[in-house]
Amino acid sequence: MRNIMKMRDRYLRDKAPVRMGNLASSLLRLSQWVKKRQREEAIVDLMREIAWFMEWCGDLASPELADMQREICRWRRIWPVEQARSILAFRALQMSNRILEWSGLLEKTTYGSVSGLHS
Repeated sequence: MRNIMKMRDRYLRDKAPVRMGNLASSLLRLSQWVKKRQREEAIVDLMREIAWFMEWCGDLASPELADMQREICRWRRIWPVEQARSILAFRALQMSNRILEWSGLLEKTTYGSVSGLHS
């Protein structure tokens, strides 16, 4: 795993919506890797990284985010579980979508805000 302090510093440089977007992206990647049967070690490392990202969202903390972090940590401790592969892929996708909603990034891509378009 990469140097955790460098990773933390890099993650915290971005504004909150971008950090949440990056977290959502990592969860989506987890879902895809599980479905595609990426190396188990890589999946576990990604879960560890996601848990850290969630930890570093302290300024954005919510009980739901804390629950998600605990769930990712539980998955990481027991992985791989072949019978639960589809469940983890589904849960990671759900978490990704939820966090993307929180980020506010979806609201910034409305029709009227696209540059070059005028009424």
